[in-house]
Parts: sequence; C-alpha cells; structure tokens
Amino acid sequence: MGIETNIEAIRGYSRILPHYEDEAEKFKDLVDTADVTDEAWGVVGIWAKQGYTERLEELRSLLDAMKDGVDGFISKMQTAAEMYQGMEDAGVVTFGQHEAEIDAVDDRRGGQV
Repeated sequence: MGIETNIEAIRGYSRILPHYEDEAEKFKDLVDTADVTDEAWGVVGIWAKQGYTERLEELRSLLDAMKDGVDGFISKMQTAAEMYQGMEDAGVVTFGQHEAEIDAVDDRRGGQV
C-alpha cells in the first residue's frame, strides 16, 4: 500500500493562494495612506518623521517579499500537482475502453521504486 496524494486538494490550494497576494496589496495601500506629509507632523514631531518613514518603508518591503513568496509558492504547488499527476498517469495502462493500474516497477537493486 502506497501513499495517496490528493492532487485536486493541491491544485485547489494553489488556486486560493492569490487571495493572499491581493490582501498584501490592499495592506500596502493602507500603509501608503498612513504615510502622512511633513506638515502633519508639525515642528515638534518632524524629528520622529524620519523613523516613522523608515518603518513604513520596511513594512512595504516585507509586504513585497510576502507577495513574491506567495507567487513562488503558487508555482511550486502547481508543479507538485503536475508531478503527482504524472506519477499517477504513469501507473495507468489503457487498452481501448479498459484501464488497468500497475504497481511500481522493481528497481535494479531488487526493491520497489
């Protein structure tokens, strides 16, 4: 008995991942809204503006990294689904209207692959 993989679950998960990219973009828009002008800080608060601006820029950078990470993860999940599907397809032989599943082929060392 081998390990079964729910390929459709992997595909389904990869289809919902873009939601997280969209959410990161929405949050980034909110961060842009939070970046107020120098005048809003006033004379007393202008010294703190630099640190505030730097933290907002770090947050923007982290959100960009999150979007890039999700994008890469989507690609990896899709590739995994394709690989698992390919392995399943390789274990099926079709004869006209009849289909048969075959077990893994023995490797040269005598064990199963």
